[in-house]
Amino acid sequence: MQSADASVAALCNFLAGKNIPFTQHEVLAPYTSFRLGGNADVFITPQNADQLALVQAWLRENPIAVFLLGGGSNLLISDSGFRGAVIHPAFGEEAQILHQSADRLAVFVPASARAPLTGKKISALGFTGLEFLTTIPGQFGGSIIQNAGCYGHELKDSLVDVRVVRGGNVVTVGNADCAFEYRDSAFKRDTAQWVAGATLELAAGDSKLIEAYIADYKARRIASQPKNRRSAGSIFKNPKGAASEKKAWQLIESAGLRGVKDGGAEISAEHCNFIVNNGDATAAQVYRLIQLAEKRVFETSGVKLEREVVLVGF
Repeated sequence: MQSADASVAALCNFLAGKNIPFTQHEVLAPYTSFRLGGNADVFITPQNADQLALVQAWLRENPIAVFLLGGGSNLLISDSGFRGAVIHPAFGEEAQILHQSADRLAVFVPASARAPLTGKKISALGFTGLEFLTTIPGQFGGSIIQNAGCYGHELKDSLVDVRVVRGGNVVTVGNADCAFEYRDSAFKRDTAQWVAGATLELAAGDSKLIEAYIADYKARRIASQPKNRRSAGSIFKNPKGAASEKKAWQLIESAGLRGVKDGGAEISAEHCNFIVNNGDATAAQVYRLIQLAEKRVFETSGVKLEREVVLVGF
């Protein structure tokens, strides 16, 4: 087996030979909403699904760790970074309209498109169903993997199929085979499937009502979440079923953790299910607060919190 350094060198040679853009020792903090995280050995930015498939096929045959990075809005990367290859698809922002009529829109959205901008653009065409997406941070690919949702809506409700890279090939997976659940999907559970984009189908709506929904969701988001703070959104999922009648933030508040700090990291006083970087936090400090919340909530309520944020390099 070749050494880690030799594997990285071999990967760089492969990428250069295929004209797939990459850099070495790229600092990852700027690619996350926490603005935290060390560097990656190799940082790859495929320009399309075919390049992504080539990278995956090579990595399947070679011993190097890999992580697929989207918008970084639901992510905590360790201070030591990631030893291996980080793949950050760069497929652009533009959605491809497949069909548009007076009452229906079918559109393909690339994984690298920003989720809130996608929601705004499609809503502006007069089609309803993605108003909630205007409040979801990060990239569209992450929204698919997480089955993003809020205010009674989820992305799966409008999704027809997903373009996926698996086994070194580009394939299409229908909605029913994506195993969507609350903040979950087959792609989250099986990291060997890399999301490249998805086709959505939406019905025509009343433009004034669509605008009203977007304004309402934005106002509710501003009122309930930390303002102008670096965070990764909700740290924990809300408990399901009979596990608890309280939401995650209520359990954390009941455990006496509102506003608790560890260095530059803070369990938000505005919303207890958010941990914020006050400007000089480290990923280690954020991680300790995550562990503290899990421990104290279990001690005070018996509920085991399930993480929504993804941890990398810990």
